[in-house]
Formats: sequence, structure tokens, C-alpha cells
Amino acid sequence: MKSRILILAAVFCCAIAPALSQTLVKENNRWSNLVEVSTNVFTFHFQKISGDTLINGKTFKKLMGATSPDAPGWSYEAALSETVSGKVTIIKAGSTDEHLLYDFTLAVNDDFTGYYNNCQYTMKLNAIEDIWLMNGEKRKQFQFSGTGASGFFTENWIAEIGSDNGLTSAGIYSCTAVTDTAPTLNCFTEDNIVKVYNNADYPCVETVGTAEKKTEAGSAFISPNPVHESARFKVNGANNKNFELLVFDTRGKEVSRIHSDTNILVFKRKELKSGLYYYSIHSEAKLIASGNFLIE
Repeated sequence: MKSRILILAAVFCCAIAPALSQTLVKENNRWSNLVEVSTNVFTFHFQKISGDTLINGKTFKKLMGATSPDAPGWSYEAALSETVSGKVTIIKAGSTDEHLLYDFTLAVNDDFTGYYNNCQYTMKLNAIEDIWLMNGEKRKQFQFSGTGASGFFTENWIAEIGSDNGLTSAGIYSCTAVTDTAPTLNCFTEDNIVKVYNNADYPCVETVGTAEKKTEAGSAFISPNPVHESARFKVNGANNKNFELLVFDTRGKEVSRIHSDTNILVFKRKELKSGLYYYSIHSEAKLIASGNFLIE
């Protein structure tokens, strides 16, 4: 069974945004994906939308890719279009065939049929739920499942952002017999605002103008870890005030939120079950630290 879990975080102010108020296909959208090339050895795949292209008399946005944000030139990978709100189509480089990549207008129990590298696949939409992005924006998350070359798999989409398997890797587990070597979405930025940051062990990449810069969240010292009844989260090297600790379960659901005027935040387990949890610490609308811990 293949399952990808996308962990999200929120900040102080939670502004509600309709699922289709944004568009996936626009300038200043950036994705960084992690690809495991061998066991515990990862490389980045960066993607951004930049400029227009005309194919079959229709205007598309160009999707550019690179293996480094500092690369002197990005290569053309595909053309994307969203002429119908919520429906994203793609034409891969070297082809003129247009296929549906995403459909954010689906309802629960609908089937989605797409293509991954000319392999047709179908998966069922099991649920739609609200999630909070790192900037406090609410989006819809679409939870799919299917059976394919890798056996039973699950896949999540975030409205107007894309799949947790990476922007152009929707359906990969249906069409490719892979284990852990497929891409996973590590970071998404929109208008230079980080909205998804999925793995604190690897940097998030922001683009400002034509210059790329890496922003990397630190981590907090947690004592004790594993946690039994309570724990202290100490943020190292931070002189900020008004800290906020957010704790999430493995489905990305917020289960605890704690405020503190100092860099020490006290977390109480209360009724939480044993298992792995993720945390993020924010101050002045900025991500300061993130990571995971265990409750026993």
C-alpha cells in the first residue's frame, strides 16, 4: 500500500478562502519536490510557471523545471491551462496531446481519469476536507484511492496547488511500480508566500524576482521526547516574543495550539493518543521551527 501524507501548518490569523478563489496556473507559483534517487538519498526538482506559449491555437502557461534554484537556465517541461475554473490540463514537452491533469470540481465518490506519461489511470474521490495552509488560508483537500501498478494507493490533492506526489506526478502510483522513489511535494509558494512546507529536514525555496533564496526552519528542543503527560518546547536562538506552537496529527489535523510570551512553550498531552505528531512554531507571522515528536 502506498500512502503520502502532507503535513501543513497555520499561523495566527486564519482567513477563510473558497477552494476555487485561486488558480493553479499563474505566474509566481513555485513548487519544490523531493525525489528519493536511492535509499535516504534525495534530490530536488524545482518547477515554476513562467511566460506563455501557443499550442494548437490555444494559449498555455509554460511550466519550467530545474534541479537547482541557482541553475543558469530552467528547461521547458510542459504547458498548463485552466480555461475552465478548477480544471487543469497539461501538454508535455515534445507533444501536442492535451490531457486533464486536475479536476477540483469533483464531488465525493466521483472517479477521476487522468494520464501519467501516457498511462491512463482512474482513482476514486473518497473525501473532501478543509485544511489550513501555513499562511492561515483555508483550502480543500481531496483524498483519492485506487489500484494500479503499485497495488492499492492513496493520493491527496490540495485545491489549486496540486498532488502530494508533486505537481506533474498525479497518478504516478497507479501507473508506475515504484516504492519510495517517486517525487513528493516539499514546498509550495504563491506570490513569494510559503503556503505548504512538508519536510523541515529540507529547505523551502522562495523566489523573489529573478533571485532564488532558501529559507529553512530550525527546530526546537523538546523535553522529554517521547512525551508522556507534558513537554517543554524551547526555541533556540530566537529573541522574538509572542510565540505560537501548533501540533498536528499525521493527517494534518490541528490538535493543539499554545501561546507564550517567551521562547519556552509548555505542551500538555491531555486526551491525545500515542503516536507520531508534527509541530510548527511561529512568531510574528513567520515560521521559526518545525519537526516531529512522539507521544507514548
